[in-house]
Amino acid sequence: MKTELISTVFLSEKRKNTLLMLMERPATIDEIKDSLTGTTSAIMAQMKILLEQGLIEQSADEYSLTYIGKIILRKIKPLMEALNVLEENKEYWESRDMSAIPDPLLDRIGDLGQIMVYQPDLNHLFEPPTALLTSLRQSSSVCTFYSYFCPSCPMNYSELAKKEVNFNLMLTRSVYNRLKDEYTEQYNAMMDSPSSNMFICEDNTIRLGALSITDNLMLIAFFNKQGIFDHKKVITFENSARQWGLDLFEQYKQTAEKVK
Repeated sequence: MKTELISTVFLSEKRKNTLLMLMERPATIDEIKDSLTGTTSAIMAQMKILLEQGLIEQSADEYSLTYIGKIILRKIKPLMEALNVLEENKEYWESRDMSAIPDPLLDRIGDLGQIMVYQPDLNHLFEPPTALLTSLRQSSSVCTFYSYFCPSCPMNYSELAKKEVNFNLMLTRSVYNRLKDEYTEQYNAMMDSPSSNMFICEDNTIRLGALSITDNLMLIAFFNKQGIFDHKKVITFENSARQWGLDLFEQYKQTAEKVK
């Protein structure tokens, strides 16, 4: 029975996607067919298997999960979401040092949802992606961490400060010192804003290149397994990913020093 249920869920994309859809709400066969690709006969064959295995049930013209289906889907949905994230960009994830992510958040890696791996060309290595810059200008709340000096950071965040956008900026000590010593005007604008907070963490305590969460976007940049920051960044617009990023930022804040 255990093997049958696992096979039923995982060995067919149509069955898996149908179960995920029904986890959200009951649906008619027409709604199920509209969300899947394939012939009506092929889809109905998969529905029959789900019915026979006791994972779904039919009432009038609607299908829904059974109690068994709900129990199983609640357990395996995080696994399916994690597999979707990791399999789609397998080479990228295999090359990353993810030691900066606490285990509870690694368990929730599926929250990242649909991601894009952004790799700038040589002429734009130290420039934030356009999507991030656009989002920063439109956001009312921002949380950012940098372990390297981003040349546009002083201007971007001093502008946020002048607009009284709520933001938390966390920097490694060496990056903070450069900002304070070389960009005095922008630094003072940040410090004078009642809506901004700045935090310092010691160099090399957080093995992460960058993290930024805006109103509609999360960006995260890992070192590779050789300890090199190669400027590849993950961008996602999923709400669940934004919450994941905020939870990670809060973890980092617990060991950071707030600048008075």
